[in-house]
Amino acid sequence: MDRTERDRFEQPSASADDQTTFNARLPKRIKNVFQRAAELRGQTLSEFVLGSAYDRALDTIEAEDILKLSARDSAAFALAIAEAPAVDDAVVARFIEAHRKAIG
Repeated sequence: MDRTERDRFEQPSASADDQTTFNARLPKRIKNVFQRAAELRGQTLSEFVLGSAYDRALDTIEAEDILKLSARDSAAFALAIAEAPAVDDAVVARFIEAHRKAIG
């Protein structure tokens, strides 16, 4: 998913009324790993965990969208290729002329 696609999932800075909390219980050893990684990146623990979870969520959404699109549209795509209309010589001639004009 490119940055533009990811932007559609990003929320603008929320006011205090739009924010919520998220709590999770985890083993101390996992928290220590998260904390160390956050320190290495110059982030708070919350910034690191939320950012990592957010990126993973977007990757999951992207993978699901690609799989659904492929499954849903593959038959229609194959049919469109197999039954493509014949090339119209007049259209090809116009394309060649426009190309020649464009490149000088």
